[in-house]
Amino acid sequence: MADQYFHYSDDERERLRRALREYGEAMKLTAQGLADDITKKTKFALNFDAGRKRVSRFLEGKHRQPDDFIDAIARYLGSVPPPLIEQSAATLAHFFTRGMEQAEGIDSLIGRYRVFASTDRRAHGHDGFRETMSLNQWGEFSAPPVKPMISRVPYAVIDLKPMPKHEALLVSETIFNFSVDPETEEFPDMLPRNNDAGVIVAFGHSDREVPRYFMATRTVLEVRLFRLYKISDNPLTLRGELSFDGDIGRPQNMTHSDPLHPEYEVELVRIDEPTEE
Repeated sequence: MADQYFHYSDDERERLRRALREYGEAMKLTAQGLADDITKKTKFALNFDAGRKRVSRFLEGKHRQPDDFIDAIARYLGSVPPPLIEQSAATLAHFFTRGMEQAEGIDSLIGRYRVFASTDRRAHGHDGFRETMSLNQWGEFSAPPVKPMISRVPYAVIDLKPMPKHEALLVSETIFNFSVDPETEEFPDMLPRNNDAGVIVAFGHSDREVPRYFMATRTVLEVRLFRLYKISDNPLTLRGELSFDGDIGRPQNMTHSDPLHPEYEVELVRIDEPTEE
């Protein structure tokens, strides 16, 4: 990833300060604990006492920290789930799946996926924008042929895991390219942290030709909504749209007059199927 940092406004800094303070209090993390965790999760050096002092000064609003430090805070808060996320995921799963019929069991999606992001065609007026689906077209859509995405920027690695007592899967994710930097070309050699962040459910009636899914994940900083459909079984691949409820750390996002318009087109490609333990 390119060594570039975005300019953070005073309002954004204050929002990040408040979010970091509340997260630290909820998780019972001291300034030293936060500094160590930020270093571990973002690779931004906040080691030893100097790191503790920087975090402490930021939480207290003393001394204006440079943008590279604020960027590390944004990436950290954009990767850690809020407390009690499992309970929230169970509630959402129950809301969407109660009494719904499914043409294909959600368990068929279990596994590990690489997630690619691409600027949504409609957001940029791309020549192929009419080939990108919108929700009201999903009923008539048939999978082949599927247009290639404009670009395939490595964005995240996720696990879809069983969720007992629910017709849904628990989502565990590692967002390593929080800003969707187009200069990121490879996935890091790392496993997803054990951070349960959300849920995925079947979305739509069983008579649809193409299986569709709704996935919602949550971190301290934002909510991410995925509307997905299956395009391939070998390897299992889901394509769809990604929307955020925040824009801190992603100034390259294309704005749109429709608040529900997606920021990115995404593709999830399964790389590991579940194995018997």
